[in-house]
Amino acid sequence: MAQPVESFIRKTGVTAGVFNLVLNPFFTWLSNREMASVSLAGEAAIDTAITCFIMSLLVTLFISADTRRAIRDGTLKMTEWSLRAGRLLRRLPARPGLLGLLLGLAAAVVVTPCLTGLFSAFGVTSFSFIAFAALKAVYTPIVAYAVARWVILRQLAAAAV
Repeated sequence: MAQPVESFIRKTGVTAGVFNLVLNPFFTWLSNREMASVSLAGEAAIDTAITCFIMSLLVTLFISADTRRAIRDGTLKMTEWSLRAGRLLRRLPARPGLLGLLLGLAAAVVVTPCLTGLFSAFGVTSFSFIAFAALKAVYTPIVAYAVARWVILRQLAAAAV
């Protein structure tokens, strides 16, 4: 039975978000087992940029394959609305690898300065390990959901051509 696009986006985006909610703090712990503090301008900014880039690439690769399979198998019900990706999304490549690289770069360029600027404005110069892991547990599911949504819409637009 075919499911509507919004339902597919919601289910897939939440799944990507939950995986990142669990995995990113775990990877933070693996890279900082001594649980030392993390400086905002150095380690936190670099970690955020790398996390956004790699996470977006991986989310794109997995979700592109899942979306293409759902379209091919007819389990994703394409409607007039589902074929209307925005102009910017339509201009992005449909190939998952290149799409993931571009979305990862965009996420890193947007999220890193926003987070560092926000915390700098409040005078934060470093995070405890727990605070940094909690921060990653907050922003990575949101970014993963957004990337999942864009990937699905881009794959739908590619399938409609």
